[in-house]
Amino acid sequence: MSTYDAALEWLNYLCVFGVKEGLERIKALAAALDEPQNFYRTIHVAGTNGKGSVCAMLAEMLKASGLRVGLFTSPHLESYCERIRVDGQNISEDDFAATLARVKACNVHCTHFEALTAAAFDYFRAQAVDVAVVEVGLGGTLDSTNIITPELSIITNVALDHENILGDLDNIARNKAGIIKRGIPTVTGATGRPLEIIRRIARDMSSPLYEVASPANVSVNLRGTYQKFNAAVAIKSAEVLGLSASAIETGLARVTWAGRFEVVQTAAGVVVIDGAHNPHGATALRKSLDENFPHGQRVWLFGALRDKDFPAMIDILFRAGDFVIVTPPASERAASTEMLCARLRERGIACAAVEDNFAAVNRLMNTVADVKIIAGSLYLIGAVRKFVTA
Repeated sequence: MSTYDAALEWLNYLCVFGVKEGLERIKALAAALDEPQNFYRTIHVAGTNGKGSVCAMLAEMLKASGLRVGLFTSPHLESYCERIRVDGQNISEDDFAATLARVKACNVHCTHFEALTAAAFDYFRAQAVDVAVVEVGLGGTLDSTNIITPELSIITNVALDHENILGDLDNIARNKAGIIKRGIPTVTGATGRPLEIIRRIARDMSSPLYEVASPANVSVNLRGTYQKFNAAVAIKSAEVLGLSASAIETGLARVTWAGRFEVVQTAAGVVVIDGAHNPHGATALRKSLDENFPHGQRVWLFGALRDKDFPAMIDILFRAGDFVIVTPPASERAASTEMLCARLRERGIACAAVEDNFAAVNRLMNTVADVKIIAGSLYLIGAVRKFVTA
């Protein structure tokens, strides 16, 4: 696997096996690679929404503290190299290919995400990072990242998502709380019943629990009302880690995170790009739009996965008078344009289906609107973002 294309080909092959529960495969990979995750400090971040933003904020705060920082997140928008970063720089395509080749050479039958997790851990060791911020892929308890022993566990929030895999809200909360480690502190922004479950598990694990209940009144280099709450979670986490106020402030001022209420000024006007892919994320996006762009015509480019609660997302996101261009995300799990348009029309929202993503974004950019919005699945955001930001 000497080339980036060969690495992608192997990853695509592994996708056939889907999601498999259990930690035995990732443990076998880690053992074959001489336990790379144990060569540096780690911070583990789970949650329904906001994981990536909190990870990005913390990574910048740690970097501002003079540390060499690894960052592992998912999914990517435009390139797999986005998932593995050191000091804000994506892994190169050559290094990505070489690292995946080492993982493949372990001859462990594994899933797509397990291979990527092992690659990230191995690359961070090769790069001699001081600390790695590691985002959970799905859930927590049996996620392949959950072989690390972090110095801090973070659960940003808990809401319904991936119910077909994780079950009801109580089960989702228990699953995410599976990253809590005995005697190791935990920070959470969860509320309600999930918070009660997290409190109980933290108590059983003798894990000091720090609860975040309100947004932070700070300046942060990320647009979106919800980022103030993510910042509060990141700040509390940084304080628990002992970072200085100066490092926290610098990190918040420098952080960037593509596709999360990303406001792009183009020749065709203002475009907002946001990967709101579940009802909780849709609520946050709608609030941010109403606060930042309360008036005028909104035209949308929207697509969702069929295993998400897209009817609820549609109910939350769109106002009467909005126009929605519906296009399928680049995924075999994409909801059909017919399904989405049927729900939109039930709600009295004008829409049009455009099957080709490129044609859809061209139509969006050629419409007259006060604000244009690209939202829904991150698979859609990743497919079309480059046409807007280029």
